[in-house]
Amino acid sequence: MAEFSVTITADQLAKGLRPSKRVPRNSRFLVECQGAVGRDGVLQVIDELTRIATTAITDVFPYPQIFVFTNLIIVCSQTKIYEWVSGALVEKLTVAAGSTWTAVDFFDYVYMSNGTVAVIRDSTSHAYSTTTTLPRGASICNFNGQVLVGAPDTTLPGASLTMKADPITLTLTQLGTWT
Repeated sequence: MAEFSVTITADQLAKGLRPSKRVPRNSRFLVECQGAVGRDGVLQVIDELTRIATTAITDVFPYPQIFVFTNLIIVCSQTKIYEWVSGALVEKLTVAAGSTWTAVDFFDYVYMSNGTVAVIRDSTSHAYSTTTTLPRGASICNFNGQVLVGAPDTTLPGASLTMKADPITLTLTQLGTWT
């Protein structure tokens, strides 16, 4: 077999992947890209992801919850908030248990809630604290710089995957003979 090589220029790469399968193949769009991304005008391999060691968190699903923000990574258990610092989890705050965590960030400032408490991370001191001036909520969304809080100051049940129900009883009857 002969060796094959092709050069993709920066302007061709800038067009990116074809937006639809209906676009003809020779229209200067990339058809398929596996294992690389276009960055700074060239194709580069995807950065290797390293696993965060969350063995300190022993809570069951849906924990740990991991929030990758602009300037930091926060990892939450049901009652503890950790920050990923230099390859290790550093415990920052312990709070009352609630539902799953929801959070928004504004670079170094973070506002988060588990429905039971509202927590902020101060942008200058980087200290975590509970707050009563901001509402606790079931969901928090940053919509163009405006923070929307779902179910503000409403007490919600905690995160659980089990339903409260009576035990199931079962009666079996055999019809016919077994040989």
